[in-house]
Amino acid sequence: MTNRWSTTQPFRLIHFWWTLPGFVLIVLMTGSVARSLAESGWADGLSILPAVVGMALVTGLALAVWPRLHNWAAHLFSLGLAVVWIVQQLGPLLDERLVSWRDWAVELTIRVISWVRVLTGGGRGEDIALFVMALAALCWWLAYATVWSVFRRQRPWLMIVTNGAVFLINYTYVWPKPDLEALVFIASALLLLVYHHVMQRQLVWEARQISYPDLLPLRALWAATVVGVALIAVTAILPAQIPSERAAQAWEMLRAPFRAARAAWEDAFSTINAPPGAGSVSFTARVAPLGGARVPGFDEVMLVRSSRLDYWRAVAFDRYDGTGWLNTTGELARAALGVTTAEQARTPLAAGEAVPLADRRLRQVITQTVTLRQDRNDDLLLFGGSPQQFSLPANLEHLIVRNENGGIVPVYDDLALITSAAPLAAGTTYTATVLTSLADVRSLRNAGTDYPQWVRDRYLQLPASLPVRVRAEAARVIAAANAETPYDQAVAIQDYLRRLTYTEDIPPPPPNVDLVDWFLFEQQSGYCDYFASAMVVMLRSVGVPARWVRGYASGEFDPEQGVYVVRENVAHSWPEVYFPGIGWERFEPTAAGYTSLPQRPLQSDFGEEGDAAVSASGATLDPGRFEELEDGEIASSGVTGDAANAPLSDNRDLAASGGALEWLCPLLIIALIVVAGWFGPRLWLQRELRGLRLAAAAYAEMGWLASLAGLAQQSWETPREFAQRLATVLPEHATTIHDIATAYVAERYRRGSGARVPAESAREMLRRALVRYAMQQAVQWVWSPTRGRIR
Repeated sequence: MTNRWSTTQPFRLIHFWWTLPGFVLIVLMTGSVARSLAESGWADGLSILPAVVGMALVTGLALAVWPRLHNWAAHLFSLGLAVVWIVQQLGPLLDERLVSWRDWAVELTIRVISWVRVLTGGGRGEDIALFVMALAALCWWLAYATVWSVFRRQRPWLMIVTNGAVFLINYTYVWPKPDLEALVFIASALLLLVYHHVMQRQLVWEARQISYPDLLPLRALWAATVVGVALIAVTAILPAQIPSERAAQAWEMLRAPFRAARAAWEDAFSTINAPPGAGSVSFTARVAPLGGARVPGFDEVMLVRSSRLDYWRAVAFDRYDGTGWLNTTGELARAALGVTTAEQARTPLAAGEAVPLADRRLRQVITQTVTLRQDRNDDLLLFGGSPQQFSLPANLEHLIVRNENGGIVPVYDDLALITSAAPLAAGTTYTATVLTSLADVRSLRNAGTDYPQWVRDRYLQLPASLPVRVRAEAARVIAAANAETPYDQAVAIQDYLRRLTYTEDIPPPPPNVDLVDWFLFEQQSGYCDYFASAMVVMLRSVGVPARWVRGYASGEFDPEQGVYVVRENVAHSWPEVYFPGIGWERFEPTAAGYTSLPQRPLQSDFGEEGDAAVSASGATLDPGRFEELEDGEIASSGVTGDAANAPLSDNRDLAASGGALEWLCPLLIIALIVVAGWFGPRLWLQRELRGLRLAAAAYAEMGWLASLAGLAQQSWETPREFAQRLATVLPEHATTIHDIATAYVAERYRRGSGARVPAESAREMLRRALVRYAMQQAVQWVWSPTRGRIR
């Protein structure tokens, strides 16, 4: 009995033994994608993804093998079932007071509407449940569409590539890497292609009554398995790092569109847990969870010209919840002003306008000039010290409270972040006039503990679940150092933490534990996020106000340009402690090669009256202190020293420093892709046609190109019937098509009849027509997968 696995009809259930191997391979392939996402740590609740994929696979198979079910009906049924199933899985993760499916659906609908309103208003999405729902919908579509493309459309390539793209994007950013899932994905994808090809060839052989060994499909799959294992073994021993700087630059150019897409994704879901190693230039997420290992990049972020070494601040976080940090400043300002989003509550600052800071003692006015080396997707203005004014219009996110009379009181000394009013693209140069600390040890010891109310309310906060032994350890360290003042207590805890081991390769933290407690008593090693968190929590536990700050360490000084080169690998977090009248002071508990302890003299260089003198020197700002030059450089009268006087290279010179050779690698890559895409199929076809007579070769070539265009010869069609159907689609080449089919029939069944094969020029025109038609069908299928079928 001849089996009929046609290229246009779906599988029948009687082909169960043919369907089963392919379905198992699809389960392995899409399951590895879902598992890698579920274990990535992007958000809590992703454990529902395997269940979503499982239901999607069963649904896709049932609909694909139902021959009389129309495409649109199948897709609509799948969409409805996806909504029901995803809500069912996601519901238990919502408020425990919601108990029914209807409650869950209404709640998610309300959240989606609010999320859309926030995004359209220029805000950032912060609902983690919607992020989980989006990933669940993506996984459903991947699983369902893969089954459909294999068993109904018999075109597996597109969905295999799509699954691979999703897996690769996730694999690029997460840590630790899902290597096992990667091996399963590669092996199952390769075997799925082989399986599909073998089944098609088997049907062709049966239709033409060509005998073949019974175990040939099994042998082909076994051979493909051996080849796949060999390929994986070879790739495993290849170098993991790109040795060439030019190659790294080429890779950076190629991944630029993906970075832009990721920035948009971060805007939509700003509270997702960036897995360690995700390395992004975006710092505006209001949640900063503590995680496992991290793998920072090495790309240049910016160049900074400054007369003083400093850390470059991005965002300050105020609230600790046991698992990480939250920036609640914008939300408090939003509530005080009664606006919709935290972004709308930011205070606009004109170029050159001064920020009215209250804490000004022991500060020196300097100007820092920043040149960005990559786009800042978050539009954050980075600076060292306390910001006074910028050369660009900016927006300030700071605390806003209401007094007893209901009036609005802005607190500029409680500043979380500053963003540019215009997008910050690579090559942008701006200046920040700041107040840098000249505080000496004696002044900090004498600052006292008369903290403002906003400091006591926000920067002594600790979760009620903080383990008692954390407080006890902080008290023990302070008692051992005999530290009485807040400054001495901060130094004691800083020195205690610097004795712990710095490493970026740590395991993911366990669930349901306080992570500072885990770091201090269990792990006892980690990187800056843990050291800074531990110091802030320990200081707060003894009544010293502190906050957790994220940004960049100083970087490497380039004496030729007179600038600090700041790279992604010095992305850093550190604690800042508040001293009344002086303000926020940086400390450094992280003993790493890229960090530096703040240098403070024992007493003021200005003597007993130094505080007033220094304060007066920075109390008045001249809006004309800096002026913009033609080439984007900034000349500042407030900068002293050799570094300040060194000229900052022209932005165009910085962008073109590599010369024409920078384009060599991407051009070579593009050229190789074009050459492989153009000559690869031709060489493969020539090898396949080798040994055939002219008519048979021409007919086989026509059939292969027709199959690419979705017009493959059916198992029940004779060559003349196939030619007639093909000629109706390409009537302008009907003569060539019929002549090729006639010559093939004559050559195969009436040997020596002398049927003429069309000229090479006519066959070349037919080749081009079939290729054009295949491309048109591919485009049409992408935009409307259920239309444009030729049966």
